Amino acid sequence: MVEGAFLALITAMLGVLAVYFLPLKFLVDYVWGIPIIIIIKKYGLRVGILTLITTFFLTWIFTDPVTTLVLLVQLAPVALAYGVLFKYEISPGVVLLAGSVVCILSTGLAILGFIYIAGVELIPSQEFFRDQAKQIADLYTKYGVLSAAESKAYAESMSKLVVALIPSMLVVGAVIRAFFTYLITVKVFRRLNYRVNSLPPFNEWALPWYSIWLVITGLGLSLIGDQYRLQTLSLIGKNMAFVVVPLFFVIGFAVIVHFFRAWQIPRWMKIFLIVISFINLGGTLVLLTIIGLFDPVVSFRKWKVPRD
Repeated sequence: MVEGAFLALITAMLGVLAVYFLPLKFLVDYVWGIPIIIIIKKYGLRVGILTLITTFFLTWIFTDPVTTLVLLVQLAPVALAYGVLFKYEISPGVVLLAGSVVCILSTGLAILGFIYIAGVELIPSQEFFRDQAKQIADLYTKYGVLSAAESKAYAESMSKLVVALIPSMLVVGAVIRAFFTYLITVKVFRRLNYRVNSLPPFNEWALPWYSIWLVITGLGLSLIGDQYRLQTLSLIGKNMAFVVVPLFFVIGFAVIVHFFRAWQIPRWMKIFLIVISFINLGGTLVLLTIIGLFDPVVSFRKWKVPRD
């Protein structure tokens, strides 16, 4: 109980940092729940919940109860889920999947809490995005890239697209939070000499062959929705595609890392390819995503290593 109280104090201080020093919040989001996860791993869920309750009251001392409650709604569920899953040594894939789902749900609840309880609008309006897009379009007009009419159309279309993709942006952000929380937790457990199941090496990451249907379905729903003016269907398709495309980019990157390690490519050639990739960053992102899209079907990593 003493250890739980001490870790609750650490967690509460991290929460206060997230409230009063917003630039640090994105870092705090990744590490806030680690003390709770450690307690659950060592002593079980009951002690973890008691530590969480203590954290709530300690954080309440330095902030208001509404902010404290919303903060815990956003960050506590994934800490509890990871604590239980790590305690029973569940496989890494299941841990990440469960953590991602919990993060998505808790992020949605936290946003609703800020809107309906705290009265804070966390998501900017379409007017805000329209103004931002208009500033960029005005620069294009100033330098002769776009005409005035094209600039106006660009600002309108971009603002609508950004607003339409807000749900998928929140989902991607939640998945990233779950992933980095997992990685940091594994590092901490290893420093504490706990046995934890590890993810396979990055160059071996892969998706099953049927995962390609996620992209096909998303793009198909988007095209059908645009063609027949079914806005809801179109929004579902666009958000679905936006969520899964980053996964295929990661897989494409893993394929390239595999070839860099498996093939005897000269060092100067590797450096040259990396420099070219950064120079043409947009094309590199597209290329890696395409490689990731085809990898579940083609299995690039089964290609034989060239021999001299």
